Amino acid sequence: MKKLILTTMLASLTLAGTAFASVPGIDTAAGQGEIGYSHYNLESSVDVLGDMGKLKNNNFQAAYGLSDKLAITGDYLNSESQTFYSPAYGYFNDMNLNSTEIGLQYKLNKNIAVSVGNVKSELKASNDAVSTSEMFAGVAYRGAVANKVDSYASYIRSENVQDWKAGLTYGVGSNVTLDAGYRSFENNDLGIKAKGMGFGANYKF
Repeated sequence: MKKLILTTMLASLTLAGTAFASVPGIDTAAGQGEIGYSHYNLESSVDVLGDMGKLKNNNFQAAYGLSDKLAITGDYLNSESQTFYSPAYGYFNDMNLNSTEIGLQYKLNKNIAVSVGNVKSELKASNDAVSTSEMFAGVAYRGAVANKVDSYASYIRSENVQDWKAGLTYGVGSNVTLDAGYRSFENNDLGIKAKGMGFGANYKF
C-alpha cells in the first residue's frame, strides 16, 4: 500500500521536472547553449491524501542547439527532503525526488517550437522507492511584449500528465534573463492537482 501512496506522491512532486525549461529555449542557435534555474512553490492536493500544502522544488535546466532549428534539452529536479504524515498511512520520512528529462525540440518559426522526449523520476522515502519513465510531447511559445520583456508559454502531454505554464522574462543583460511565471498541473489518473507561482534566471552562452 505504501508503494501505491509513494507513486501518487511522486507524480505530485515531479511538477517541475516534466516539461520544458521554465523559459523555452526556442531561440537557441546552432552551437549555442542555455542554462537556467527555477524555484517553484506549488499548492498541491492528492485525492488519496488530501491537501499537501506548498511543495518546494529546485529545478535546473539546459538546452544546446544542434542546428538553428533543433536543440537537445535537459531538465533535472531535486526536491527538498521532507516528512509527510497521512492519518491513514502514517509517516513518510526523508522524502526526496530526483527527476531527469531529456528531449529534442524543433523550432517551427521564431516563436513556436514542438518537442518530444522522455522523463524518468525516482522518489525515495521510508526506506522505499518508486520510479516512472514515459514519453512526452509538447509545444512552446515565446515572443516579445516590450523592450527587454518577453512572454512565454508551454504545454506538455504524456500518458499520465497535463502540464502548462506561462510567464514573463526580463532581460538584465545581453545573455541573462529573469523570469516569473504560473503553472497548472493535473494528473487525472492519480487525482493530482497543483498550481502556483515560480521564479528563475537563465543564462545563454
